[in-house]
Amino acid sequence: MNFYTSRETRQEWIVKNFPEIFQNINSVLDVGCDQRQMLEFLEKHIKYVGIDVSDGADIQIDLDSTKALPFSDNEFDAVLALDTLEHLEEFHFIFDELCRISNKYIIITLPNPLSQIPWNYFMGRKHAHTLEERKKEGTYTKPYGLPLEKPEDRHRWFFNTEESINFINYRAEKNGFNVRDIGYSIDYQSKLKKFIKFVLAGFSRKRMLNFFTDSTIFLLERK
Repeated sequence: MNFYTSRETRQEWIVKNFPEIFQNINSVLDVGCDQRQMLEFLEKHIKYVGIDVSDGADIQIDLDSTKALPFSDNEFDAVLALDTLEHLEEFHFIFDELCRISNKYIIITLPNPLSQIPWNYFMGRKHAHTLEERKKEGTYTKPYGLPLEKPEDRHRWFFNTEESINFINYRAEKNGFNVRDIGYSIDYQSKLKKFIKFVLAGFSRKRMLNFFTDSTIFLLERK
């Protein structure tokens, strides 16, 4: 399956693909909310709070500098962290905080940085910024590389799909949650790119998962 294809479609995709969650909750905490786009797709009765380092959030907060999130235990029915944790040095601590705050559900999406290796490292990096920024900063992928200037944002952790599954399973159990569902987004790329990944992956299911999965989504439910 494919997940959302951009930051603008991310929150809408989540709400539409988890109707059993969003039709039965009264409050949502959106961690890494960007410009609070999700609010547009929620039922009016749902209390929504978005936190982010950006000034578009309800609460502007640096998740790597906080000792604890400013919410009570079990305060929200659902807590979301979509493409957020991999940007944080305090990955483990903030995950535990999500569990503390959630009363029922947690939805997390994580990338698979390993899948970028065959193309970015062997066939040349891509850079998502403008030509002017490339000239100033150098070419690098958002997760990794050595840009000429320090980027405002980057991924802090290098892991594959298998490691993200092991992490979520372990830490969810430790915090009193069950992993109710796991979904995978497959990056349907050009035939050449897919062939390169296939050759490198071999025939092992684990290797195929680690090389072909673009990102993984986890639905956690409190025990």
